[in-house]
Amino acid sequence: MFPPWEMHHYISLTPDGLYHIQNMLGIMIGQHHVHTERGYNMWKKNTDEKYLHLEKAESCACGLEPGYVKEFDGSVWLKEDFK
Repeated sequence: MFPPWEMHHYISLTPDGLYHIQNMLGIMIGQHHVHTERGYNMWKKNTDEKYLHLEKAESCACGLEPGYVKEFDGSVWLKEDFK
């Protein structure tokens, strides 16, 4: 089991080539963000590999396009670097 104060990133690679990332801090849900392959590779450079958990997924029901971030409170914003 991981200590609850470490941020983990659960990554779903969907058939369309997008990376859907759900951040978790213990049992608390954080941001959900969507990346293209280029955006994902840029993002993961700043993240320790031990906190990345990648799985293939059939789909994601988030409804977000690449570059968008959904906060834990439901607000959505665009981060161009993730595209």
